[in-house]
Amino acid sequence: MNMRYVLTFTLLLGACDRPKDAPAPAAATITIFAASSLKELVTEIAGDWSRKTGRPSRTQFEASSTLARQIQEGSPCDLFVTAAPEWLDQLKLQDRFDWLSNRLVVVVPKEAKEFDLKALDSLAMANEQVPAGKYGRAALAHEGVKMPERTIYGSNVRDVLSKVSQGGAKAGIVYATDAAIDPGVRIAHTFPPDSHPKILYSAGLVTPAGKALFEALREPWAKKIAIRKGFAEIR
Repeated sequence: MNMRYVLTFTLLLGACDRPKDAPAPAAATITIFAASSLKELVTEIAGDWSRKTGRPSRTQFEASSTLARQIQEGSPCDLFVTAAPEWLDQLKLQDRFDWLSNRLVVVVPKEAKEFDLKALDSLAMANEQVPAGKYGRAALAHEGVKMPERTIYGSNVRDVLSKVSQGGAKAGIVYATDAAIDPGVRIAHTFPPDSHPKILYSAGLVTPAGKALFEALREPWAKKIAIRKGFAEIR
């Protein structure tokens, strides 16, 4: 038999015999699912990690609830970073840890001159399944604020942010790091930390292939990027 064919057959047989839970080959693309509010941060960290290691990565951003459902339904994902740890509870994971925190704020159009949280005639906020929506409802209740009759719901915090910056609502509840990326809005109010459940971004290792990037999130260089972008370390 031609030796070239023998070698090809042997390599194919070896690939078939690789256990399902074995780490992917070094060249395999690592897929990261992350909450919308982490878009700039995770994109930069994943890009830097790929350049350091030579391993390609792919990112996908949406509401944590949507991403968790997609993973449950079988969407390929190696690493999931959520805006609330309870979304990791529903998944079968290799490992997990709480990563970062944030601040919850109300943003208004940059040119808006007056602001009264208790007298809003329109408000944009994430729907109740999105972590920011849950935090927002708790914060409003804590401060004795009723949601205005015209409350516009967004599918994620970036959707809420755009509704305010584009004039669809006079105010919106987002994270401080979201407000920092949009020049069309300004922070009009910051909710006290005790007005809502603690904001926790948590990382879940879905497959062994994502372990190296999962561990990199805790390295000083990655934390430095996070702090520079306005995220807070967990205290």
